[in-house]
Amino acid sequence: MGDTLGSAASRRYLGMVGVVGLVVVLVLLLGVSLFSHEGWTLQDGLLQIPRKESPGWYRDFGGRSIPQIQDQDVFYSNLGGSVDAARNADIVFLGPSFVSYALDRQTLEESQALNRLKIYNMAFVGIRGGEFSRRVIERWRIRPRLWVINADDQFVHFFSNDLNVTLGPQKQPIAAVQRNRLRGYLTVIGRNLHWRIEDLIAAYQNGYFTPTGLYRSISDGDMGLDANPGFVAQGNKPMLSARDPDCHTNPAVVDYARSFLAEIGGQVVLTLVPHSQSCMQQAAELAKALNVELIAPPFDGLTTIDGGGHLDRYGAQKFTSYLAREIVKTSAYKQAFPVGLTEAR
Repeated sequence: MGDTLGSAASRRYLGMVGVVGLVVVLVLLLGVSLFSHEGWTLQDGLLQIPRKESPGWYRDFGGRSIPQIQDQDVFYSNLGGSVDAARNADIVFLGPSFVSYALDRQTLEESQALNRLKIYNMAFVGIRGGEFSRRVIERWRIRPRLWVINADDQFVHFFSNDLNVTLGPQKQPIAAVQRNRLRGYLTVIGRNLHWRIEDLIAAYQNGYFTPTGLYRSISDGDMGLDANPGFVAQGNKPMLSARDPDCHTNPAVVDYARSFLAEIGGQVVLTLVPHSQSCMQQAAELAKALNVELIAPPFDGLTTIDGGGHLDRYGAQKFTSYLAREIVKTSAYKQAFPVGLTEAR
């Protein structure tokens, strides 16, 4: 009996310590936020570090010493408004960081056919496989009329059950899928606290505040790549293919893709963002096996930020212009948006 009472008392004590610890962390976070150069409100102080003068953006990729990313927890635990924005979209793009760099929002908005539609970029930096996207889609019932999926196969195919993230030299399992919503919430506010403290220490050491990190839009999923000097630079190298074109899909990819498309529903168009190791042949074979359309812009005139991996702004504008022209010609688009539907929006 005494042991039972002692155990109960211990649990109560540990529970109180946990609650007090959480309150201390929250108070510390709010205090650090008040001194932040990024701006602060009660709404964004816990879940986001807003971009300067732009509360519709949150710091997604940060860490002055160790790179970290927020959007895995933001999407998997449905924190803030990102998942709701994706659920309200007419068209959702899926893929790795190649897609983040390839979609130019201004070009999309200048398209007379697409500018009436809500288009969400749900690409994930550092994640090559589509299993994480599949779990987010299923968990939060994201159901646009049209999906545009980058059928890339570098390292692992998008249509695979790979659940790893690669940031810098490190490849590791996606930890967000192991967390419940409370743990996801605490992880996000803890990461923001860490980043804010790093910012304050750096500002104290340097005597001035230096912005850091990349930000992601809540409303459309875009990454704020303008902060990357290489992305906006002039005279970047042309994108050239360095891969043997004799590359093929395989039954495992086709089987996973069939299951993936059946689960997410809606109309689907495949695309392939050009990079030095992208393979047109496997994407074409996959599209044929799935009986879906493929839009694969040519390399001609595309320029790259890093010598063959990601497009720069000029390359993104050229890619998006081609994609916008071709996507409205597909039967998938026409079925998703019958004549008169887009005009009524």
